[in-house]
Amino acid sequence: MAAFTSSSAVDLRLLPYDIAATKAHAHVLNHAGFLDDDELDAIESVLTRLLDEWQNGDVRDTGSDEDVHSLVERVLTEELGEAGRRIHAGRSRNDLVATDLRLWCRDAATEAADALARFIELLSQLAEQHTDTVMPGYTHLQRAQPVSLGFHLLAHGFALVRDAKRFRAAYESADVSTLGAGALAGTTLDLDPYIATQKLDVTRTFDNAMDAVSDRDFVADLVYACALCGVHLSRLAEEVVLWTSSEFGFARLSDSWSTGSSMMPQKRNPDVAELTRGRAAIVIGDLTALLTVLKGLPLAYNRDLQEDKAIVFRAHDATVGCIEAMTALVASITFDPTTMADAAMSGSTWATDLAEVLVTRGVPFRDAHEMVGRLVADLEGTGAAATASWLASHEGFQPEDVFVLDRREVVSRRGSRGGTAPNRVLEQIEQLRAAINDACMRK
Repeated sequence: MAAFTSSSAVDLRLLPYDIAATKAHAHVLNHAGFLDDDELDAIESVLTRLLDEWQNGDVRDTGSDEDVHSLVERVLTEELGEAGRRIHAGRSRNDLVATDLRLWCRDAATEAADALARFIELLSQLAEQHTDTVMPGYTHLQRAQPVSLGFHLLAHGFALVRDAKRFRAAYESADVSTLGAGALAGTTLDLDPYIATQKLDVTRTFDNAMDAVSDRDFVADLVYACALCGVHLSRLAEEVVLWTSSEFGFARLSDSWSTGSSMMPQKRNPDVAELTRGRAAIVIGDLTALLTVLKGLPLAYNRDLQEDKAIVFRAHDATVGCIEAMTALVASITFDPTTMADAAMSGSTWATDLAEVLVTRGVPFRDAHEMVGRLVADLEGTGAAATASWLASHEGFQPEDVFVLDRREVVSRRGSRGGTAPNRVLEQIEQLRAAINDACMRK
C-alpha cells in the first residue's frame, strides 16, 4: 500500500513551497503562543538548511516518506524533537498541499508568461524587419490576398499575448493562502490566517475552509492556459513545416534547428515544429485528464487530488519547453522574400481589391464581386496574364486601376484598422508590446 499511495517522487518538486508554507505556519503558531521565539528560530533555521540542501541536490529523502509534507515534518522532528512535533498544530496536509500547489502555480504561470514575452518580442522584431516583405495570405490553405510577412507574424503574436494574459489570470487565481482551513472545517485554535498570507506574499486568504481544501480551479486555469497556448504554438509550428517545405519554399531551416535523415543526406527536417505539434496534443490530454479527475469528487478532500500534480507539472514543462524551442527555431529561420512575393503575385489575389475599386465608384459589392469573378474566369479560361492593358480593355475599369496588380502597392493601401499596411503593422507592434508588458506585470 505504501508503494501504491506514495507521491514523494512527484511532489518533491514542491519542497521549496512546503518549506515556505511551514515557515509561515510557524509564525502563525508563534503569534498564537503555541511556539516560543526560540522554537520559531530553530524551526526556521532547520528549514532554511533543508532548502539549501535541496537546491544543492542533496535532499534528506530516506524513501520512507509518504510525501513531501511528511519529509519536512520528519526532518523537523528528528532535529528539534518536541518543537518539530508542534508544527502541525492547527494544520492539515489538506490545507498545506493546497497552499504549496498554489505557490508553485504562481511561479509556473510567471515562467510561462516570461517565456511568451521573449517569443512575442522576437516576433515583433521580425515584423519590423518585414513590414514590406510581401507574401500571400491564405484561407482554406489557398492563396487569398497579399499581406506582409510582418503582418502575418503579428497575427501569431496577438494570439500568444492572449495566452500570456491567461497565464497572468492563472497566477491571480492561485494567489491565495489556504493555511488555516485545516482538514476541511477550520480549527478550534485561535490562529490568524492573515499572518501566513503576509509571510507568503500572497494577496488573499480563503473564505470557506471546505472549499479551500477541495478547490483545484486554479490548477485547471493553469493547465487550460497551457493547452490553449499549445494550440497556438502548434498552429505556428504547422506553418513552419509548410513554409520550409520545397512545395512552399518561403523559408529555410538552419542546420542547428533542424535534423537530418538517417537515410537521405539532403533532408532538413522540422523536428522542433513537429514535436511542438505533438506535445500540444499531450497538453490538451492533460487538461481533459485533470477535469476528469475533478468532475465527480464529493466535498471535501479526496486522495484523487494527489494526481493533479503530475498532470500540471507535465503540462507546464511541455508548454514552456515548446515556447522556448519555438523561439529558438523561429529566430534561426531564413525567409525568402522573392519566393514569397512571386507566390503573392501568382493567381488572382488581386480580385478582392479590384472589386473594392468598383465599390468606390458606387457599384454594389455583390455586382462588383460578380464582375470581377467573370474576369477571373476569363483569365483562367484563356490562360492569359493579368496586365494593365488587359484590365483597361474591360468595361468599367480605368487605367489607374492597374495598381491592384502591384501586390506591394495593394498591401501599402490596406490601411484600415488592423490592416496589413506598413504603418498599421508598426501600430500593431506597439500595441503588442504594450499588451505583453501589461500581461507580465508583477505585483
